[in-house]
Amino acid sequence: MTRFGIIAAFLTFVLALAAAGCGSAEPTPTPVVPTPVVVEKEVVVEKEVVVEKEVIKEVVVEQEVIKEVMVEQEALPPLVVGNLNAFTGSLTEFATPLRNSVELAANHVNRAGGIQGASMVIISRDTGVNPVQGVDSARALVDVENTVAIVGALSSGVTIAVAQSVTVPKGQLLISGASTAPSITVLEDDDLVFRTAPSDAAQGVVLAKLAQEEGYENVGIMYINNAYGEGLADQFEKSFTEMGGTVTAKVPHEDVQPTFVSELEKATEGDPDVLITMSYTGQVSVYVREALEGGYADKFLFVDGVKGAEWIDGINAWEALEGTLGTAPGGPDRPEKAAFDSAYLDTFGYPVSHPFMAEHYDATVLIALAAAKAGNTTDAAAIRDALRDVANAPGEVVGPGRDGIARALSLIADGKDINYEGASGIVDLDENGDVFGPIEIWKVEGGEIKSTGRFEQP
Repeated sequence: MTRFGIIAAFLTFVLALAAAGCGSAEPTPTPVVPTPVVVEKEVVVEKEVVVEKEVIKEVVVEQEVIKEVMVEQEALPPLVVGNLNAFTGSLTEFATPLRNSVELAANHVNRAGGIQGASMVIISRDTGVNPVQGVDSARALVDVENTVAIVGALSSGVTIAVAQSVTVPKGQLLISGASTAPSITVLEDDDLVFRTAPSDAAQGVVLAKLAQEEGYENVGIMYINNAYGEGLADQFEKSFTEMGGTVTAKVPHEDVQPTFVSELEKATEGDPDVLITMSYTGQVSVYVREALEGGYADKFLFVDGVKGAEWIDGINAWEALEGTLGTAPGGPDRPEKAAFDSAYLDTFGYPVSHPFMAEHYDATVLIALAAAKAGNTTDAAAIRDALRDVANAPGEVVGPGRDGIARALSLIADGKDINYEGASGIVDLDENGDVFGPIEIWKVEGGEIKSTGRFEQP
């Protein structure tokens, strides 16, 4: 027997004597060995620790996902775009429809996911159809609001002044959806001035053809004394005289005048077959009324700047002007046009009503798509450099509306080419930043402005 065995035996003997000495009748309980219990607890604890570690790992993964999402959302700052509009002055009838069109485009861009998650923001300012006020508003947009691009202006004279005094010197992108003066084509602009409305080099020719078709041999012209009126009048006169017609008088007028009787007398001297009005709604609402009441003229040809119903309502001249024809940029029904018309009606509760609404929408969308292509929302030059890439072929044709824009943004994100065809028509931008498109012939009929369904190319 070993030493430890002797000691164990001795202790067992001592314990037995102690139990007997106490006089207990109960048998001695068998001691419980704790080892299995301890082992079981250790196993349970080990499993709990493992589970806790797995949970911790899952939390870390979730944190990483959240961080990735946050980085993606904050990758680009907002795309801030200005809108030079005419909330006061002689084009106020156009202001709300055109502002709505710009905001609808931004809404579609944002609902489509934005530019890599960045929102498109529109800030509108008033030009008053005045070059000085327009320049001040453009400076505020660029210097105070930190815009990267501007949609506008309406008046060609304002657009040219803004380009020369503000946007070109400051390297800002400018896209007009309404300025049609031919002189914009040759503007020294460092390739920073674009437009989605065709030049009046086209409208002047179509208007001359229309005058000839209507049998007018001698015409008088009244035109607003700015780049728009002068350019359109010059192109019409050139085309009309080449067709054998005669312009008996070509009379300019200023933007704001209490009366136009003096100009009417000059424009209708010699009793021309028709008076052609190359003005804005704010002026024709005065001088067409004066012409009718004073017997100066009762036949007119209209242009895009006067294509509106409010001024005719204002002078109660629907009956007197019944059947009067006019011209304006515009194309036939297309799926892209229908998509814009439907979205506008659904959003604002009334239909498309004025020229240049689709052109303003397209200008805004092009800026957003170019920013997405450039991967930049603050560098005007980078956006400008990508503009023709998204507007022109090659590439998958994409159109307006939230779904169309979402498709375009998805393709751009995948590194693929797109070719945006807009609500206003094909918006391929040439080397001068111009687009080419048809001219619509419209008429006053039954108390409404209606399309004749004719769309002519020069």
